[in-house]
Amino acid sequence: MAAVIPKQLKKQRDQITIRLDREVIENLEHYCRYLESARDYVINQCLAFIFRKDKAFQLWLANEKRDHAASPEGHQVKPTNGKAKNGTLQGRLSISE
Repeated sequence: MAAVIPKQLKKQRDQITIRLDREVIENLEHYCRYLESARDYVINQCLAFIFRKDKAFQLWLANEKRDHAASPEGHQVKPTNGKAKNGTLQGRLSISE
């Protein structure tokens, strides 16, 4: 007999290190307390929202995927401002108004 509630799918997660403006970190902490959620959840949901809503990014991404599929050697994604260290990416994220 099948379970009423299906098992939760585990998503592959990677760890990154980022630097944020102090004011952004303070607001992030407040928002996490407001939602009663962890920082990684809030940041993940914010980025997923931006990726869904930014139409120019969606067009660019579709072109990237099409170009990648057409390219025999494919594209390699490399960290532009960080170093790979023990399987983690280190980078900087700056959000300005």
